[in-house]
Amino acid sequence: MERSDWSGRDSLEEVCPRGCRWTAHYREPMDCLYQSTFYFHFENLPNADGRHKTFLCFEVKNRNEVLHKGFFLNQPSPFRLHAELRFLSWLHDTCLCPYEYYQVTWYMSWSPCVECAEELTTFLAGHRNVTLTIYVARLYYHQFPVYKNRLQALIKKGATVKVMFFRDFLYCWRRFVYNDFKRFYDWPNLHKNSLHYYKTLQHILE
Repeated sequence: MERSDWSGRDSLEEVCPRGCRWTAHYREPMDCLYQSTFYFHFENLPNADGRHKTFLCFEVKNRNEVLHKGFFLNQPSPFRLHAELRFLSWLHDTCLCPYEYYQVTWYMSWSPCVECAEELTTFLAGHRNVTLTIYVARLYYHQFPVYKNRLQALIKKGATVKVMFFRDFLYCWRRFVYNDFKRFYDWPNLHKNSLHYYKTLQHILE
């Protein structure tokens, strides 16, 4: 089992031999989203105006046992961090141990930006004991070549990137939302929009 007393800061050179971009100035993850927040920020619209925040719901498993779950979003203060880098900083402090294997799964409202995709590529290159699967509701600036290149590089380093469909939104609703035991109601064109992003992602990966 995982060493419960281990923190990545105990031995930076051992945990991160290639050096990761991480900081102590991050806020802890939150437990669950409010229903209205989930419906607004995870709606997979082709043109998602007004949705400037990235929400990242996560599960960290070790030997198929869930160790941690919660969510992050972009952090404006005390140190500006995107949700992805908040997670990496938190992971280093919380449970990242070079002697264990971790399965990390994200459910994101937006796919990673160029800078975060690059940081994730560096992270995976230096942490062969971590697998990362990313489910995305929407693709971020997918029309720009630099974004496509970074996403391709991230996948080459072992990350799995998938588009969210109904079953994935339902899973998030049950695992990461204060749902009050209410059912998840899909919005108009959910499946159509998922197919649109799925085809776009396949084109990027060609």
